[in-house]
Amino acid sequence: MKIFKPFEVIKNELYACEEFAENLLRSDVKSVLEAGGYIFNSGGKRVRPGLTILSGKLFNPDDKKLIPVAIAMEYIHTATLLHDDIVDGASLRRGKPSANAVFGNDVAVLVGDYMFAQGVSTFATYGGVEVLQRALDAIRDMSEGELKQLEMIGNVDLTEEDYFDIIYRKTASLLSTCCEAGAIIGGADRKQKLSMRDFGKFIGYAFQLVDDAFDYISDEETIGKPAGNDIREGKITYPFIAVRDTLREEEKNRVEEIFNSQNPSKSDINYIREIVIERGGVDKTLSLAREYVGKAKALLDDIDDSIYKNSLKEIADFIVARTY
Repeated sequence: MKIFKPFEVIKNELYACEEFAENLLRSDVKSVLEAGGYIFNSGGKRVRPGLTILSGKLFNPDDKKLIPVAIAMEYIHTATLLHDDIVDGASLRRGKPSANAVFGNDVAVLVGDYMFAQGVSTFATYGGVEVLQRALDAIRDMSEGELKQLEMIGNVDLTEEDYFDIIYRKTASLLSTCCEAGAIIGGADRKQKLSMRDFGKFIGYAFQLVDDAFDYISDEETIGKPAGNDIREGKITYPFIAVRDTLREEEKNRVEEIFNSQNPSKSDINYIREIVIERGGVDKTLSLAREYVGKAKALLDDIDDSIYKNSLKEIADFIVARTY
């Protein structure tokens, strides 16, 4: 496993996480081992376990319960990837064939269910009631976020409030839970736990904003999925919302038609991409992401300095500095 640079200070803990993860994935059902291992080992940075461990070590560097809780967060995340790719009909994940493309939708959804169950069981065993409740809240949030996004497909009048509600539920909620759960296990006080909850939420917002910007400006080789995929799927994201008021009536009519098309052409997709880029939608999105990163880092000011705090700040900065 290649260690993400900000996680170098916890590399031994992340190696321990990988060992714990392998134990959780042991099953006498072949499909669990094959499909679960395929998606789990597909090259992720282990951001969620890393955030959980770093957040716990801010307050208690030695608590061994951080390892199983951290990997349970990754199990929950991996399960959502399996399910999301089925919902989206995705054929690629991180630049390689998605699990549903390799093993079929039926296997992928059932292995996702298995990983949810293993994750929740681990929270119950090692995390205590408070961590378990936060994790269950996050699972519910992610399900509701996906459903709400489906309800809003093609709705070019999606409000900024609804957009942020969707990305909180889909992305920021689990990152927020990772940071708060680590703080809970580390013995943080109430104010510190809330600060870590908001830290995770704000970097979650920033991460999704950057992701949504990249969908307009990157290529498939860079982001591991077709460029303009959100447009193709009718998903209204912040780069478009940021320039929507500049559209003339005929432009809005064409854009609405494209977002609601079952199979928009490449030229149709590029029509929306060019409007958004030329009118500053991507720049506004990236600027807002940087604002959220600043807010996240400011929440750490009242917490004692440490190598773990420095690493969390590095992660926040990476979110808006990354190119993929």
